[in-house]
Amino acid sequence: MTSDGTEQPTGIVDGDQHEASDETQHPESSPQQVVVSDVPAASAGASGSANGILGGIAVVSAGLGLSSLIGNPLSDMLRARQEIVGQIEAGAGGGGDQIEAFYGAPWHTTALVNGVIALVAAVVGGIVLLAYARRSDKRPWVTALAVGGVVLGVLGLLLAGGMYLDLFAAQPELPAAPQLGTGG
Repeated sequence: MTSDGTEQPTGIVDGDQHEASDETQHPESSPQQVVVSDVPAASAGASGSANGILGGIAVVSAGLGLSSLIGNPLSDMLRARQEIVGQIEAGAGGGGDQIEAFYGAPWHTTALVNGVIALVAAVVGGIVLLAYARRSDKRPWVTALAVGGVVLGVLGLLLAGGMYLDLFAAQPELPAAPQLGTGG
């Protein structure tokens, strides 16, 4: 509304009625014209929220992938538990291969746990990439984190598979006992 009580035309912020008619005829030359977006404010907020959620999930994927490579408390705890179980079995006269019980089983347990975490990282990152590929309002950082999660997850899977199959280091073996000669 103007100072005389009449309504001002839409799109005009300041000025009297004479300026308003000039500005409506030449809108490109008017610095006072307000541009109103066709996108409702609610949908713009929802889009930003979806970007944030997908971005957060991409961060989780990258964190899980990194955790599968450098280790994590869960795999450390399960490895230690498997070592204790191996010691108990050996102490109770369970027989069997003591080296497998002391070293092999804990090593393979760590590889399995890290492999599962790497698989989760790769799948979560892949899901974010697939969900994000259809969006028109992409943020590059979300894509970069999701790709990072997939790559770290795949690397973690390769490392865990190599650990489990003993490709990087062979399981320790007891040396053969020396032959005692039969004396005469």
